[in-house]
Amino acid sequence: MKKLLWALLLGSTALLGAPSDAALNKALKALGSEETIQEIAPLQNIRDDYKTGYISLYKRYQETRERHANIEGQFIEVGIPAFFALIPYCESKFNPEARGNGVAGLWQFAAQSGRTYGLCIEKGNDERLNTERSTKAAIKYIKDLHRIFGSWYLADFAYGMGELKLQRLIRDNHSKKISVLMKDPRFPRGTKAHFAKTLLLDAKIHHSKSEESSD
Repeated sequence: MKKLLWALLLGSTALLGAPSDAALNKALKALGSEETIQEIAPLQNIRDDYKTGYISLYKRYQETRERHANIEGQFIEVGIPAFFALIPYCESKFNPEARGNGVAGLWQFAAQSGRTYGLCIEKGNDERLNTERSTKAAIKYIKDLHRIFGSWYLADFAYGMGELKLQRLIRDNHSKKISVLMKDPRFPRGTKAHFAKTLLLDAKIHHSKSEESSD
C-alpha cells in the first residue's frame, strides 16, 4: 500500500510540474530578494522538502482559482506582488470559515490583529470570516509590514512570525538576507514552511508561463 501511495505521489508531482529554478528566482526577485534560490542554503531542497504540501495546495488552487482571481486582482491593483494573494492557501487551505488556535478566516487573523485593521469581531459577527472585509484588512496589514521592513519577503516573514521576533532576528544577525535569517535556529519552522510553499505556488502560477509556452 505504501509503495502504491508513493507511486501515486510521484505521478502527481510529474503531472503538476514543480517550478524550475528559473521560475523560483523570478518569484524571489519579485519579492525584493537579491539572492537566488541557489544561494539560499535552507531552501536548496525546497521541491523535495515541501513536495506533499505543494501538491495539495496547488490542487486546491485549481479548485478555487476563480475566487482567488478576485483576491489577486485587489492585490495587484494596489501594487502588492501576486505572491501575497496566495497566502490563504498556506494559512487556511483557502477556507473562509477555517478556525484554530485563536485565529480565523482565509487570512487566519488573530482577534487583536483583526480589530487593529478594522474588522468587527464579536459574537454573531466575526468579520474575519468575511472574505471581502478580511482581504481588505490583509492588504492594509501587508502594506504596513512592507513599510516597516522595506522588502516584500520580509513582510511575509513578519506575517508568519510577528514583527517583534523578526526585528530581533535581523538585529542579532546584522542581516536581512533570507540565507542568513533562515539559518538562525530561532527562525520558526512554520514561517519557513509558509514561505517555501507560497514561493513554490507563486513560481508555478505566476512565473512559469513563458517556460510552459516554449515546451
